Amino acid sequence: MYRYAALLFAMSTMPTWAQDEHPFIESFTLTVQEGRVLVQWVMKGGSTCDGSEVERSTDGETFSVVHRIEGLCGDPEVPVSFSWADAAPPELSTLFYRIQLGTEGRSSVKQVRFDQLTSSAQRFYPSPTSGETSLLLNIPASAQVELVIADAAGRVVLQRAGLVGRSHALDLRHLPAGAYTYVAEADGRRFAGRFVKE
Repeated sequence: MYRYAALLFAMSTMPTWAQDEHPFIESFTLTVQEGRVLVQWVMKGGSTCDGSEVERSTDGETFSVVHRIEGLCGDPEVPVSFSWADAAPPELSTLFYRIQLGTEGRSSVKQVRFDQLTSSAQRFYPSPTSGETSLLLNIPASAQVELVIADAAGRVVLQRAGLVGRSHALDLRHLPAGAYTYVAEADGRRFAGRFVKE
């Protein structure tokens, strides 16, 4: 009896986005691609709705509509696949998506981490840093990067060539406290900035 009551309590306190899938949904997936998130779902055969919406949230609680499918959706006999690419996901954020099936309710909530830049050219964080930091560039994932870090006197304290991709973890614990500049060249572009080492 106690175990049953505990299970009922756990289910009642479970976040709505952690619950089971909607009976009309056969599958629902999120895929992070370059500069976007691909939202795909399949409505089971025999399931229909009048209009569908893709809703997005950055906190898992407050959702807003980011895409609409007007009119009837689904098919009375066979499963129907739907897909939509979110071309403007908020950068460096955890994103939550769900599908509103017209008046038939909502899908479960799926979560994905989007660690790309979409509007910013570059991000060096954290600053100030105690040593472990990241340089993120808005470049193609296959681009090669050359990075130079110099101290306040202009002396090169770190140099890396042949880096590939948009995200680079750096261990700067060996550097003394102070102000530094960095220059990264990639994809025919030059990125420059400053940071502080504590």
